Amino acid sequence: MKVRKGCWTCADRKIQCDGARPKCQKCARSRKECQEYEMRLSWPRDHDKKRAITVKNAHNVIIFASSRKPGKAVFLNTFWKDLEEYGYRFGESPRSHTLESSPKLNIQPQRHINHMDLVYHFHNFAHVSLVTFGQRPSEIRDVLLSMALVHDEVSGIALFHALLAFSSLHRHGLNEQTIQLKGRALQSLSASVNYEILTPGKAAQHVAASMLLGAFETLQPLEGTSEWLLHVWGATDMIQATPLKDQPSNNDTGRLLLWVHYHETLSRFAMHHWRHQSLAPEGPSRNARRSQAARKFSLTRHRPTHPAVNPTFAILNLLSEVCDTVLDSRDPRTSNTNYQDHLQDLKGRVGNISIESASAEPTSDSMFAVHLYQIATQIYLARLSQSAWEPAGDLDALVDAAFAGPIQSCSCEHFFPLLILACEAHRDDQRLAIINLIERTQRDTRIRSIEGVRNTVRSIWAQQDLHKDGEILMDYLGIMTTAISSSSAVPSFA
Repeated sequence: MKVRKGCWTCADRKIQCDGARPKCQKCARSRKECQEYEMRLSWPRDHDKKRAITVKNAHNVIIFASSRKPGKAVFLNTFWKDLEEYGYRFGESPRSHTLESSPKLNIQPQRHINHMDLVYHFHNFAHVSLVTFGQRPSEIRDVLLSMALVHDEVSGIALFHALLAFSSLHRHGLNEQTIQLKGRALQSLSASVNYEILTPGKAAQHVAASMLLGAFETLQPLEGTSEWLLHVWGATDMIQATPLKDQPSNNDTGRLLLWVHYHETLSRFAMHHWRHQSLAPEGPSRNARRSQAARKFSLTRHRPTHPAVNPTFAILNLLSEVCDTVLDSRDPRTSNTNYQDHLQDLKGRVGNISIESASAEPTSDSMFAVHLYQIATQIYLARLSQSAWEPAGDLDALVDAAFAGPIQSCSCEHFFPLLILACEAHRDDQRLAIINLIERTQRDTRIRSIEGVRNTVRSIWAQQDLHKDGEILMDYLGIMTTAISSSSAVPSFA
């Protein structure tokens, strides 16, 4: 989306804006309140045939619930795909879910890039697109470089080429050299497992290479595949199969393990809602289909163990436990006393996390990230576990506080809290805040593409708008699952 050159006040006055930021000088001189440059929502005017679908026959109009005010027009920003997916959720129009073809290569590949140039680019620029939690990207960068520059073994060669491939993709996009570097990394990674005796040092290089290859797949997610999932789970398998799982958390290897743990946790969230084969409702129940999909994709189901006293580890462990534990509210097992007690215990543990010691050297960014994940996990757990007939309680204050916070001015490095908060945006002002947050994030060159999250949010809002029966609660799990599964590949919300 193009960035506006003029403020909304000057646009309404039909005069040329001087473009000064944050507020234009023309508004200041004329003592007008500058409405600035952020995106804002607009609705079609009555009888606007360019922006609204109109019908002559009143019988062809969809009638919504009687809770709507009489005579008030309803406009839904939806497409045929949203209607098809909404119909699927109520058994009206089952459809197959097909995967898109492989991405095209750039027609002008970069052939003569010196490898050290790519190393420098990774050190200075590309590393900021690595998604971390509880630590700065520069910390992971230093760990990766220290391991990659010692490439006298096959595992080190795999890591070195994985780092070059990620840097090349960040710098030049998908071209022939990038694919070649990725291919060499994969070949070396396979050889390191088959022919090397994996010492802790070599195993750490193997894990780092797998994570960089996973980051490669999510850097340009619209052109990516679900391979990131296999790389992350493969890294977790390597940790569990070697002495790495017993490493302390306060050294370079510990920082690498935290990075893996973060992405493995978010992979559990994605797989909790992913339906690979089809969106059609025939066949096994939702929970059975989820288990089948997880077994098909999963290389591991081990949860890394870290000291729970650190809130960074604690919130990740709890989010992972939520994804593994919570059942569909219509499942008969949810009435079991032990299950209900476990839910209450989970809610208490999530709400009681203290964020003061979010890292060995706590920063405002690390503490804010943990707090954001705490709020998002509280909301997510409450929505997943709510009754199909009774709304979740005690959420309004939590949601209002989240929308009143830094969301109004910051960009978003972590996509899971953004997605959960977007699901709670029912008013226009709340949705506008989410739209502006996405736009600011998209303009932040440090952050990878947010287009996949934008599409998921738009799909969720469309499903929510299509469901406007005040007598029946929205199926939170169903809407989330439909939106996430509408992607051509398992998305990463890290």
